[in-house]
Amino acid sequence: MELRVTVLGIVIGMVLAVSTGCQKSETPSGGGQPSASVAATPVSHQPFGILDTPREGATVANKSWGTGWALADSGISQVMATADNGSAAPAKIGQAFPGVKEAYPNMPDNDRAGFIFGVPDLPPGPHSLKVEIVAKDGGKVVLTRNFVVQ
Repeated sequence: MELRVTVLGIVIGMVLAVSTGCQKSETPSGGGQPSASVAATPVSHQPFGILDTPREGATVANKSWGTGWALADSGISQVMATADNGSAAPAKIGQAFPGVKEAYPNMPDNDRAGFIFGVPDLPPGPHSLKVEIVAKDGGKVVLTRNFVVQ
């Protein structure tokens, strides 16, 4: 019975390691059995990034510029900024953005992860902005920002 439980524990550990992207550790733990450990690489393939400007809560001039950066395993195909009034502005992608290459040295296109877009024409007052980042493999993420137009 004890042997069956030990074998089942090893099999479950191997299945968990494969299904979650973990790597099996060959270092014995306790009773000399292999154990699963979490790998440092992300399992998700969604794009990620930041919206640098406009800053959260900032007051900006109408038709100012928005900037940020985005990365994905498959590369970035599109970034689109949409204001709360429905106005949309495509971003120019493939721009340099300081610090991204050093922070993510193993990601493709890390030297040109930046994007820039014109904030749509908005009346004075508080507004929100949604920036949708689309990866070449179809993965998407939306960044949101609240700001004020002067």
